[in-house]
Amino acid sequence: MSRKIVITGVATAALLSLAACGGADDSDSAGGAVTLRYAMWDEVQKPPIEQSIREFEKAHPAIKVRIELNNWNDYWSKLQTQLAGRSAPDVFWDHVSYFPKFSKEGVLTDLAPLIAQDKVDTSIYDPKLAEGWKVDGKVYGLPKDWDTIGLFYSTKALKEAGLTPADLDGLTWNPADGGTFVKTLQKLTVDENGKHADEAGFDPKKVKQYGLAMQAPTGQQDWWNFALQNGCTLQDKPWGRWTIDQPACVQAVQFVQDLRLKYHVAVPATVTNPPNGPSLDQVVGRGEAAAAMDGSWMLRAFDTALPGGAFGVADLPAGPVGKGSVYNGLTEAVYAGTKHPKEAWELLKWLTSERHQKAVAEAGAVWPGIPSLNDVFADAWKAKGVDVTGFKKAAEGTTMGYPLTEAADVYNVKALDIFNQVWLGQLSPQDAAQKITTEANAAIK
Repeated sequence: MSRKIVITGVATAALLSLAACGGADDSDSAGGAVTLRYAMWDEVQKPPIEQSIREFEKAHPAIKVRIELNNWNDYWSKLQTQLAGRSAPDVFWDHVSYFPKFSKEGVLTDLAPLIAQDKVDTSIYDPKLAEGWKVDGKVYGLPKDWDTIGLFYSTKALKEAGLTPADLDGLTWNPADGGTFVKTLQKLTVDENGKHADEAGFDPKKVKQYGLAMQAPTGQQDWWNFALQNGCTLQDKPWGRWTIDQPACVQAVQFVQDLRLKYHVAVPATVTNPPNGPSLDQVVGRGEAAAAMDGSWMLRAFDTALPGGAFGVADLPAGPVGKGSVYNGLTEAVYAGTKHPKEAWELLKWLTSERHQKAVAEAGAVWPGIPSLNDVFADAWKAKGVDVTGFKKAAEGTTMGYPLTEAADVYNVKALDIFNQVWLGQLSPQDAAQKITTEANAAIK
């Protein structure tokens, strides 16, 4: 945007100043009612959200809400175009990887004065989620949900290997010999002759089922978690410089490479490498892998691939310094250029309320941003015969937020290329760590 929209002063002044800033087609009014545009990308969440919004509209007859649904990739390209053209939706989902850019561009409403004005109780949200959306005393969103990484597993594959879900609890790994985590994956890895990876005669070139599948363009679903468990910090400070070239980080990258190329217990990167590889739910669903490291947002996909309670979720293994998982969430954000700031704020308060988030959690659509409702979500999946408490254990333990950086776009592009070379054995973990650190830091202003 050529001109930044700055939100300052007390709540009333903020709302009045915003009213003068909207673009030509931000939203519309008809018959005395204001129509707000609300942007999202997850079709799974749409039904319970639509039902809740109908309740909101009954309680606020002067406000109508029009949902704009686009898939993940289209959502961000369209939103950024709309923001540049000053025609963005009034309320929209924001993600931590885009938040640094948006906060610098001034396209997000500072909610702090509005929270104070209406005495909104923000203590109901997980502070680990809420704090990441604050910059210099400004609040640019309220928690909508959370996600973390867990170990999806096929109950059939576990049973065939003589294992139970309980055997996945308490697993550990280390850079030297892989620990009990690798030993368990060896039991779950079977070649075409029925030999397991821990048995004599196992043929790593003719594997029928691997123990593990991984796929992460940035590192969020694989090596970032092992990095945390190994004492690695990806940045020197929030919004700071990347420090991936430190030994603890390099060891984590090496371990992920070893799972594929040394131990032969993980699906080769030639199969799963993004952006063209199959999704991990498909790999596990077809029996090509017994388990997968993936995000909680993939629950519905795994439920489709392994219906009837044929899968579960365990917590990740512990590394040399303990357990840990990448943990973050989305916020509901108000566009700083909305023509209807008061109404947009009312909608945001509803979307981040206990009433709304409970309704969405009861549908099993997403883990709620209000932790007191976590069991509501877990119970919804338990009723379907699926244990998802592995995610809850991860979220309540040691976690690492998604790295906040102005160089997110550069990192994401570089990481996809550089780490794919590592997983294919074309680049050493040490060289990759140095390369990504140098190139990503060069993009920080």
